[in-house]
Amino acid sequence: MAELSTEQIDKEIMPFLSPSSRPDVHAIAVQYLLGLTGTVDGQRFLASNDKYITAIISACGDDQPAIAKDAYLALVNLSAVEDIRYKLLTADFVKGLIKYILKSDSIHADIVCMILSNLSRKDDCAQNIVDLMVDCQEEIGIDKIIGVFCQVNFNKNANLHYLGPFLSNLTQVQMARYYVLDKERCVIQRLLPYTQYMQSLVRRGGVVATLKNCCFETDYHEWLISDSVDILPRLLLPLAGPEEFDEDDMESLPVDLQYLEPDKERESDPDIRKMLVESIHQLLATKHCRQYIRDKNAYVILRELDKWEKDPSCTLVIQNTISILIADEPEPGMEDLNKVVIPEDIQTKLDKAYELEKKEIEQQIKQQSTAPENTKERD
Repeated sequence: MAELSTEQIDKEIMPFLSPSSRPDVHAIAVQYLLGLTGTVDGQRFLASNDKYITAIISACGDDQPAIAKDAYLALVNLSAVEDIRYKLLTADFVKGLIKYILKSDSIHADIVCMILSNLSRKDDCAQNIVDLMVDCQEEIGIDKIIGVFCQVNFNKNANLHYLGPFLSNLTQVQMARYYVLDKERCVIQRLLPYTQYMQSLVRRGGVVATLKNCCFETDYHEWLISDSVDILPRLLLPLAGPEEFDEDDMESLPVDLQYLEPDKERESDPDIRKMLVESIHQLLATKHCRQYIRDKNAYVILRELDKWEKDPSCTLVIQNTISILIADEPEPGMEDLNKVVIPEDIQTKLDKAYELEKKEIEQQIKQQSTAPENTKERD
């Protein structure tokens, strides 16, 4: 259908968005609005009057699955637009989305997970959603999301992989991190296996991002590396390759990283590799954890990863992490790296050095992007 004027849309489209409309014309009207959500001009138009967004939300409840699906897909596009995202962040709408994915027979649950992932991207939006989930804990609590996420084949119509990014977005908020890190609930232990979940990059990446967020809570570091959680092998294993080490190095590694198969492959996604290393980097904040990670010989895994790594941004994080591992311990009183106050003149120099290094990496990435593409087929 050709693009219509505002007057034409109000006259020729809006009347057919009523649930009482004939299904065939209702479907055409929703499809037209879906098409508008795919363009910047269309998104601006829909944002200009709340009645259009309200009509799309109403269509999500249509009895015809195809109509409801198009309406949800329209909301995926709209929830990615910052100005519209805030319009959608009403308690009733968000609550309805979460309740929908908590039902095992919801046929559009995967699309709704994408909407929630988009809605929670910004930290203030995530805070809004976490507050709502806490207030309505009996109906839409974080524990219910975790339960659905970790239950195999919960919904025969959906895989719910996009709950991973939704969880990572929620853990931008400290209250959500505290829930995942609650020592009595055994939540983070249920998420750890998904660092190796090869069936879905989205789910795997969401879980790794969640773990990274939780590693910012320094007070939990000793518990995270303890036998109660044992997070270190879960972070290191995806970074390990097929390299063989001598007996001393091998015996020092966590058991899960000893004598790996000769066809062992590293995590294929550079963003996930980076987040895994950043998580380890966070765990190095305190003296006790640094010593533990050294004793577990994480250095040899990171050393081989550094030799193998081709992504410049990953290389920077790996080398910074190795630098802490092999450095001498700080002076007494400065053991907690997160609490060290750096003099202003030194911080200025460090910032300048960081910016210079960042520009060099950006230049390397730019050169790589303009190089001829490798003709070898990718998996």
